[in-house]
Amino acid sequence: MALSIPNFIPLLAPLNSATNSGPYSVAGILAALLGIFLFVTTRKSNFERIGKPWLLSLLSGRNAMTFTIEKHVQDGYAKVIKQTGKPFVMKWWAIDYVFLPPKYLRDLKRASTQSLSFFENISEAFSLDASVGHLYRSELMINVVKRGINTRLPKLIPLLNEECDYSFMKEIGSPTDWKQYSAATLFGDIMHRTTSRVLIGSELCRDETYLNSSKTLANSIFVNGLIMTMLPLGHFRRVACYLLSVFHRINIRRAMRVILPVVEQRFNEFQTQLDSAKDGEERLDAIEWSLDLSRGDINEHNPQWIALSLLHNLWAGSAAPGGLVTQMVFQVLLEPQYLEPLRTEAENAFRAHGYTDIALSSMILMDSFIRELNRLHPTGAITCARTVMDPLGFQFHDGLMLPQGSRIAIPALAIQTDAQNFQDPLTFDGFRFARLNATTEEEGSEDGEHKWGASTLSETNLAFGFGKHACIGRFYAVRKAKLIFSKLIMEYDLKWEGVNLRPASLSVNGQFAPNQSQKIFLKKREVNVKSKDGQGYK
Repeated sequence: MALSIPNFIPLLAPLNSATNSGPYSVAGILAALLGIFLFVTTRKSNFERIGKPWLLSLLSGRNAMTFTIEKHVQDGYAKVIKQTGKPFVMKWWAIDYVFLPPKYLRDLKRASTQSLSFFENISEAFSLDASVGHLYRSELMINVVKRGINTRLPKLIPLLNEECDYSFMKEIGSPTDWKQYSAATLFGDIMHRTTSRVLIGSELCRDETYLNSSKTLANSIFVNGLIMTMLPLGHFRRVACYLLSVFHRINIRRAMRVILPVVEQRFNEFQTQLDSAKDGEERLDAIEWSLDLSRGDINEHNPQWIALSLLHNLWAGSAAPGGLVTQMVFQVLLEPQYLEPLRTEAENAFRAHGYTDIALSSMILMDSFIRELNRLHPTGAITCARTVMDPLGFQFHDGLMLPQGSRIAIPALAIQTDAQNFQDPLTFDGFRFARLNATTEEEGSEDGEHKWGASTLSETNLAFGFGKHACIGRFYAVRKAKLIFSKLIMEYDLKWEGVNLRPASLSVNGQFAPNQSQKIFLKKREVNVKSKDGQGYK
């Protein structure tokens, strides 16, 4: 029986819609045809191997491991980790990974970034060296979030609130009758606009050319990496990735043509300011922090490097939070009993504290709702991806030794849905952690909000990773999700039609995106909540 292209390479349809770029189809076809003729071997491992061989997986069409990897990870967790307490090995991003039992999380927590590296891992997984060189070996992107954003969150919330209001009017408007929207697209666009206010700046965050080119690039980063992982290229990987990344590099250049002139202007202004005292208010955006934090580094303190790092931070800081808001909307539509408690909590918080960081931090029910969503419907089934960097290898607490170059990961979704960790683990319980928070406070033990918060890391809350390379932007992400979702449910009525089950998420290499085709309906509510500072909305 002849194989049609969509069945033989099921990536092509989503790739075309994601990138709107014909060359990706050509690249995908060439990559697959090349792989048919490559001599593919599976390396021997000291651990039990889970999953299908590469060629068999490719020929499985929509059942290929690329689209079902979370099922194989669950299988390895149940059959190997739970029964033997040992790791298993499996192909992920076309590379062998050692999937570790949760008992090794303590080792990840203590490990230095020089011995276990997330950035080396993600750079290799997405073949980023082929397009941005050593960008991910720099500390600039993480320092912009850690020392720029996280230390200024109270100052940033009013800016995000302003941009959120603008984004709502631009993307939704004030429909008096029910109006249909594509949920994933709508909330992805609102999050992208809102995030850009801080990660890019006021000069460009409302510029349509910038918005289009940066969204195309964000999609291109993921899609380009995905194409590379269709093949276990072995020793050919570096050369092949460079050749096949040609179209992705075109997308980079298009985005850079928009952002680079602004960064160059700010760079020149910054250089002038170094010779004189700074005047006026602090500029609250990532361009300013990048200029400041890269001072003294001849490789990084230049407009080209800074602009490139800004675009990649935007990719990391926009897509996943936008997906989270979409999943929050799906959940309240699927289980409407959550809508009014969340709406009332948001109204009370903003009435008491205004649109501030204090208001967002006081939303205990919404915090629990987000943590439960991330437990059951996380952005990824796998977390804590690391590469062993130490030439002597890395030794775990029980004597397990992995050599340099080994890649490790943690089966996060399997752990978060383990009955040993949670009661009724496959059932969504939106206020599960709010109850635990209340119980903890009553017992007078560790602060409940800290222990059970959505952005708090633990061995059973792995949505943002674990250890020294956990997602440093999780505080920012949770606040953005709270702000956008709160404004949505306060200002609009929501509904969908003919939906009885949660819309199936798109799964690609264990990464989840909300259903891309699900439609929802919105209608403006007639409300007016005044905060203590006189602000309000209608």
